[in-house]
Amino acid sequence: MKEGILAAVDLSDSSNSVIESATTLGTRLGWPVAVLHVVEDGYLRRAPKRFARVWDERYREPLETASRVLEELAQKALAALAPAGTETLIHHGNPVREVAGEAIQRRLAVLASEGRSPLERIARGGVSHYLLHRGEVPVLLVDEKKPLRRIAKVAAAVDDSSAGLSAWKYAQALAEATGAEAIAFHLVSLMPGSCCIPTYLPPELMKESEVVHHAKKALIERLGIPEDRLVIERGEESTGLLDLAREHGVDLLVVGSRAKSSQRTRLGRTVVELMYQAELPLLVVPEATPL
Repeated sequence: MKEGILAAVDLSDSSNSVIESATTLGTRLGWPVAVLHVVEDGYLRRAPKRFARVWDERYREPLETASRVLEELAQKALAALAPAGTETLIHHGNPVREVAGEAIQRRLAVLASEGRSPLERIARGGVSHYLLHRGEVPVLLVDEKKPLRRIAKVAAAVDDSSAGLSAWKYAQALAEATGAEAIAFHLVSLMPGSCCIPTYLPPELMKESEVVHHAKKALIERLGIPEDRLVIERGEESTGLLDLAREHGVDLLVVGSRAKSSQRTRLGRTVVELMYQAELPLLVVPEATPL
């Protein structure tokens, strides 16, 4: 594994936010940053096979020239975007596969967030979803207008699962390495069918104070979270977490992903909702991620 951070950009307006966020992390952690752009010229490169029946060798040279021009333009664009001394990479091919192949060799990948409109989700969702479902590298998703500029307070969304433990451990390690403060958020719900800690207690039959008491005790015992670093509030999943993040002035929210646990619930509903809703930087950590 290469020591460092991969910033994958598509040269759209979001690229500046991705590079700035990766640089902020890299500077604080002492990790090098590599900026990658993938030139999607597969159609040009596969032209001889695609048009085999009507192919003429005189077409090969202009198509190869077009591919080289695209690479040259991309390299110039990256040189203008990336800070001096930053490694820049140009790959040709499918962005999903190329970004994934480079990302798993790094300690962390930074991508533009999913976006809130259907078009943004279609344009950007493929790469991040593929990386997150592979569950091999932490992925930092940043909003186009709100890059990660400081790391003073890091929050982890926790429950009693292995994914929640991974989120807390990673947030702790990140805070320790950067001199930031780490806190943990947990939401309780008293709605019928809701899940609370311990899970065998039916929340709808308990008072809110009892649910909070049991949740706090269980999280402190199971995850080792200091009591003064644990915030427990009543709320509903993603909306409540984002409210807490704003209230506590969090710079970065860390959530754990079950990744390879099953096809249906790989990432978890909360993770998917946060991918679309979070404006602050969101770091998704697979449950088996080494610190």
